[in-house]
Amino acid sequence: MKQIVAGLDFGTSNSAIGYASGTALDLHMFEHGGQSVPTALFYDEEEGVLVSGHDAEARFLQGHEGRYLRALKSILGTSLADDATRMGARSWPFRSLLTSFLTSMKKSVEQAACGEISGLVAGRPVRFVDEDETRDKRAETLLREVLEETGFGPVQFVYEPVAALIDAEENMPGAEYVLVADIGGGTSDFTLARRSIDAASKEVAGFDILANHGVHIGGTDLDKRLSLKAVMPAFGYGTEMKALTSDVLLPVPPSYYSDLATWQKIHFCYTHAMKRDVRDVMRQAVEPEKIELLLELLERQLGHRLANAVEGVKIALSDSDNARLAFPDIEDLPDITVNQAALAQHFAPLEQQVARAAGETLALAGVRPEQVGHIVLTGGSTLLPDMRRVITACVPAAQIVPSDPFTAVAKGLTKAAKRVFPAG
Repeated sequence: MKQIVAGLDFGTSNSAIGYASGTALDLHMFEHGGQSVPTALFYDEEEGVLVSGHDAEARFLQGHEGRYLRALKSILGTSLADDATRMGARSWPFRSLLTSFLTSMKKSVEQAACGEISGLVAGRPVRFVDEDETRDKRAETLLREVLEETGFGPVQFVYEPVAALIDAEENMPGAEYVLVADIGGGTSDFTLARRSIDAASKEVAGFDILANHGVHIGGTDLDKRLSLKAVMPAFGYGTEMKALTSDVLLPVPPSYYSDLATWQKIHFCYTHAMKRDVRDVMRQAVEPEKIELLLELLERQLGHRLANAVEGVKIALSDSDNARLAFPDIEDLPDITVNQAALAQHFAPLEQQVARAAGETLALAGVRPEQVGHIVLTGGSTLLPDMRRVITACVPAAQIVPSDPFTAVAKGLTKAAKRVFPAG
């Protein structure tokens, strides 16, 4: 069997992988079509099997009985990395779930390439965890261990925005200073680079990396904020309940809604204890009909389907002025319409934090905004008009370099793999 090297973009929402052998370099096409796959697992209760990627998403959307897990990357650097979750008759450590997903990716690409991966360059965010070096290192160590246990061979890491720079390097021959913005599902990462014929990096041809910076804000945070601001009020978020021993009005506990709006926490919301608490709240609620909808959402375990619908609204607003969330699973829930103006208002605080991180990257590099002549935008959230606007405003003289928001990182990592493992 021939030896190949690979570049893996293990993303929060979607993942992609490329491979190279000799002079050939390809981005893997998955069985269901497309060059990326949902970073998702589904445990099918009826069949007692764990499936991944497109199959996981399809079974979930078709309404199969089971447990849907998304945003697996988000557990890195958190306490969940050492925990487990019960599915079917057994307990599944989250670490083994990471291994299962990555194993399926490895098998898929090796079958398509008719080869065996002998070396891997994997992407990583600039910061897995904000302002905690110990947890950040622990997150990379865990990911390295899982990749090596899966059989990927020697593993090297490259920052994801650096990988996007590698992919785009041939598209900006006249560039001097370049800002790369990678706004992914879980993090926003930035690289500031300068053209140099004497660049020392093995991975990046012709550029010196002046600064890397990141913040733990991404597309899933935008989904959460959209859910809390536009959708969860229909389920009682922000409403009040009567105190048991006085006439004082108290807020309905917001933690229910926060967890239901967070992909990696949704499956913890279906416990008997939480449903019992919500029934008690409903008896004291000022607007009990909304809490009744919340209870139905929990009892029928529809939280993941609602989160998926919210994400769909966000995506639709990338190129439309209005989007409607229709959720027929709950008959009494009215349709919810969101427009661009409302979306801009909801997302503004997070977008400003991302813009500050871009400005801090320039400051770390000692480069003035007007010196940056090119900007590379990658990651699905850069398709949102307001996100794009606030980032490009940080470098007003920069022209946008063509880059695929969904595959640039994987292609750059695969190019890096050919350079790091030249025998591939």
